[in-house]
Amino acid sequence: MKRLFWALPFLLFSFQGVTAPIKTISKLQFGQQWAFTREEVMLDCRADGALFVINPSTLMQYPLNDRATQFMKSNQVIASSLDTILLNDPEHPNQKMSIEPFQKVALTLCDQTDDKK
Repeated sequence: MKRLFWALPFLLFSFQGVTAPIKTISKLQFGQQWAFTREEVMLDCRADGALFVINPSTLMQYPLNDRATQFMKSNQVIASSLDTILLNDPEHPNQKMSIEPFQKVALTLCDQTDDKK
């Protein structure tokens, strides 16, 4: 029992290195490409490459790709529709801003997670 007691903290700390990094990005970094109603958001890569945008003030998450949308629709994660925080594209009426630049950045987080394994 004493051995388990001493091993438990090491076991708990070992999982910290496996967690995916979260990256905070802002409107200043992307300029005219900025697609969100918030000035700053966080990007997250989850299991199987599910990409999420997180509103830092409410911690609400929004799916950034099809895999994340599947997780949301199957109630595996609590999330809201991405359209909630997407800006309209001023150059293309009735369209939302492109999320491609943000997907690319979020995918780099997936690569960082794979490197830790």
